[in-house]
Amino acid sequence: MDIYKKIFILLLIVTSVRFISAENKEWLVEEQKARKLFEQNKFDESIILFREIILSSNMPSLQREAYFWIAKAYMNSDKLSQAETNLEYYLATYKDEALNYPEAVYQKGRLLFLQEQYQQAVEILNTFIKTYPEHELVSNAYYWIGECLYALGQFDDSAMMFKIVIDNYPGAIKTEASIYKLRLIEHKKSELALQNLLKWSQEQFISSLNQFKIREKSLQQAINEYENKQGIVINQNEYNDLKKAASENETLKKQLADIEDRMKDLENNQDIKDLSDRLKQLKLREELLDQKEETLRLLESRLKEKEEILDK
Repeated sequence: MDIYKKIFILLLIVTSVRFISAENKEWLVEEQKARKLFEQNKFDESIILFREIILSSNMPSLQREAYFWIAKAYMNSDKLSQAETNLEYYLATYKDEALNYPEAVYQKGRLLFLQEQYQQAVEILNTFIKTYPEHELVSNAYYWIGECLYALGQFDDSAMMFKIVIDNYPGAIKTEASIYKLRLIEHKKSELALQNLLKWSQEQFISSLNQFKIREKSLQQAINEYENKQGIVINQNEYNDLKKAASENETLKKQLADIEDRMKDLENNQDIKDLSDRLKQLKLREELLDQKEETLRLLESRLKEKEEILDK
């Protein structure tokens, strides 16, 4: 009787082991399906399957890593709040046993970038680089630090990060993107320099124009008084020169108004997207500003001629 009991128990154990083994094998297959869906960019479907693994499987390792994959799937679906919830849970709960913990730290930095928390993202990504210097995603981390610094307007520091990727990781996935971003920074710095120059030139021009208008108004009052004086003989040639200078002034002012209208049209153009076109637009504005200044110089010259005629 004892022998039969032992045989029965042994059979029960073998059957249970086989059942558990078969069940585990089934969940491993489901986990592979979920990853494949992720790779095919079917993120919503992969999330459903990973959730099923968490809720129904009896394999802690699969349940644990499912949170990591769910977080990545939500990030790729631009559902950043859900991604943050799952990623933070994974990092906080499974630090000592998580298979993908290093990448999870990197993904947290990238998530912060997507959430426009650039300074925090830089700190996390720097931590990732220092803690896991041999990780395959280190070059990506340098790239995203560069992106964060670019977004913060720290163009020189940003360029340094992109150069690290280009110089130290020539075959990395982000190398080509880093080359493009360096060119973008060069364009951006040129654009900012040109904008500052234009702003300074415009302010100088406005100041000169205002001074000119004050002088012209005073001179016009003097001309009116000169013309209205009774009993004074006016030299016809001088008077003709005065009227000619006044006429030329009006023509120049019309040209000035036309240039200002063209500059306003450029400023209001919202369709400029390409940086090279933007720089061309700024250079055209610079040329127009030069024309405005030249026109103002001509106006000043005519004004002096009128003043000289009145002083005779």
